[in-house]
Amino acid sequence: MDASSSATTKDQLHNAAGGGRRADPADEPRRSRPVLWWAAFGAFWLTFMAFVLIRWISGPYFQRVPVGPSDPPMYMKVFLMTLQVTMIPAMACLVWWFVIRPWRRERTITVDGALTLAFCTLFFQDPLSNYFGAWITYNSWSFNRGSWVTSVPGWLSFGAPGATVVEPPMTIIGLYVVVMTIAVRIGVATLRWVSGRWPRLGKVGLALICWVVMFVFDVIFEGVIFMPLGVWTYAGGHFNIFADRYHAFPLHEAFLVGILLTAYSFLRFFLDDRGGTIVERGSERVKASRTGKGVIRALSIIGAVNMIFLVVYTLPHLFVGAHSREWNNDIQRRSYFLDGICGADTGRACPGPAVPLVRNDNSSKGAGSAYVGSDGQLHIPAGTILPSQVPLDVGAR
Repeated sequence: MDASSSATTKDQLHNAAGGGRRADPADEPRRSRPVLWWAAFGAFWLTFMAFVLIRWISGPYFQRVPVGPSDPPMYMKVFLMTLQVTMIPAMACLVWWFVIRPWRRERTITVDGALTLAFCTLFFQDPLSNYFGAWITYNSWSFNRGSWVTSVPGWLSFGAPGATVVEPPMTIIGLYVVVMTIAVRIGVATLRWVSGRWPRLGKVGLALICWVVMFVFDVIFEGVIFMPLGVWTYAGGHFNIFADRYHAFPLHEAFLVGILLTAYSFLRFFLDDRGGTIVERGSERVKASRTGKGVIRALSIIGAVNMIFLVVYTLPHLFVGAHSREWNNDIQRRSYFLDGICGADTGRACPGPAVPLVRNDNSSKGAGSAYVGSDGQLHIPAGTILPSQVPLDVGAR
């Protein structure tokens, strides 16, 4: 180990242990076990995921969203098929390497193993920022069964069986695991190099440099590679590069993804002197078997990874979904990017500043909200009961 690596390791131990002294469980309040709170959220999130996915699979929305009249070019088809063939096996290899192999050898779940399991759950949040209005779409040429979005309680943006936001499962589930693993490796390597080069920089400086690297990584990964190859669109995004093309890339996406990946890199880099993350604090005081403690630690990291994604990415992008820019013409002429949500062959206008948000919460009193059609006129679905005027009370009391 060279001198810079040794100094970096000492600095990490110094920061983690609070001034260079080894952390003693007796120094913390006996009831201070943050790992249990994070594990509880992880268990809750997995339960919520199971509820929504079962509701989707067993309901009427579990059906293919067709491509429509447009045919994707051959380069898109080749790339999409390549992803569908490779991503699940790649995810399985990472689960074997980081989860199963260490478990068989040591009967414990490592930090990398828990992170891998957590990344396996992130696909669920991928379409949730469309909650109020669609702004992200996937290419419906890929194998799909629509998505689970309309099975999320209170979902408002438009969806119908065979016409809803697409999530290609053979691509997106594995892709999240592969890309997050690569990105966090790059982030940790960046933090290690920077902290060795400038040991007095501090965590704010480390975070800023890591964010810049992650910002550039996302622009290249999404904006330069995947989107021009037709995997997905950010149809309603703002501050775009390639603004008039189907692969218009919004810079707020890279801004938030940079924060997201920096947070994950920090979670992996700053370990305590027991080799645990900040969310695993107190796990040594939990009364459980070795296996039970491993499960609790894994749940805590699953909870933290999903909470970070929810706060940093999903919730801020709800604003984008509710304030979509007008979808450009290049996207609107390609039916495989519209997912049956809008466009000329659907009779629905695509989102934009002049198009009001629709409501998808049909009830026994009506068939959903009125909407602006692709002809620019207001359309009222059959069975919809519009509100009647209620006269103001102007009488004296």
